[in-house]
Amino acid sequence: MAAKAKAFSLVELLVVLGIIAALMAILLPLLEKGREKANEAKCMSNLRTIGQSIALYANENHGHYPRTTYTPGATPTAGTNPAAADPFGPGGPAANDVSAALFLLVRTQKLPMETFTCPYNDVTTWEPDPATAPGSRSNFTNFRKNLAYSYANPYPDTAVAEGGYDLSSHMTAAFPIAADINPGTGGTENSTNHEERGQNVLYADGHVSWEHGPLVGINGDNIYTARNGAVAASPADVSDAVLLPAKK
Repeated sequence: MAAKAKAFSLVELLVVLGIIAALMAILLPLLEKGREKANEAKCMSNLRTIGQSIALYANENHGHYPRTTYTPGATPTAGTNPAAADPFGPGGPAANDVSAALFLLVRTQKLPMETFTCPYNDVTTWEPDPATAPGSRSNFTNFRKNLAYSYANPYPDTAVAEGGYDLSSHMTAAFPIAADINPGTGGTENSTNHEERGQNVLYADGHVSWEHGPLVGINGDNIYTARNGAVAASPADVSDAVLLPAKK
């Protein structure tokens, strides 16, 4: 006669379940941390690619970084007239449109639209690449949904421009060129791309660093505001980085 199989007691089952629960409590935070690091790395890679595309654009345009129609003194804007065929002509993006300046990289460097999104940002989703040639578009359809990065404002006021501000390959190596999206709140808040833990920042020499706070511009100023604390504004001088557009 075969021996009767011994069943687990209730206490033994509870012990096993307790061990499994303890292991899950240890592993889940590690998995989440690993996911965060992977997304930070992907965003860092995107910014590095954007930086390389800006450098290529500059090589083709006498050292100048991308910008569209410029009216000194006009408030910087974003997301205007995306369907326009000509980013510089009548009916194109409004003057001083920062997102249209970045979109020039899609037109001229064939940069994929997905490059402009951050996988950790659950609001921002990439839009498909233009159905026809990249030259058929002049802007992101909805920059708040299709653009997860901010770019140094290439549209300074007249006095600042005359003072030497020129967003170009001649910028100081430590000048912040782009970063995770500006939260639009001023103060010292981080980008919302990574749950406000920090942001990836692209510098003029091409390197990208993870920064725990926004006070990393030249002289330690806030990369998301002008020196007077304004968000949508002209830089104050040649060393003042104002990364736009802002999320809010």
